[in-house]
Amino acid sequence: MLNLLAAAHQSRETRLFQMTQGVPTLIWTLLIVFAAALIGCMLVFAAEASLSKAVLLGVFTSSLTLALLTVRMLDFPFESALQLSSHDFNETLGKVDRLIAAARPND
Repeated sequence: MLNLLAAAHQSRETRLFQMTQGVPTLIWTLLIVFAAALIGCMLVFAAEASLSKAVLLGVFTSSLTLALLTVRMLDFPFESALQLSSHDFNETLGKVDRLIAAARPND
């Protein structure tokens, strides 16, 4: 039981450490510059303004934007839309409290 408790504590410490760590600024800069360069290349090669090239450029730009947003959301997994609520934790804590109270001998 103590080994499981120690492993749970270690996992918690690891999660707390990872919460504060994000993608370094240099990597973000490179990702954004690379995305801008790719979009710029698409604009140059789509110089003739046809509808199919405009749609292709729009799909390409939105795909890159969604990829960058996914990286941002996964960068801090316990924030924004992916934030975990405390409801399940509180419910489990209540169940544990009831089990402990039921296991105590009646005085």
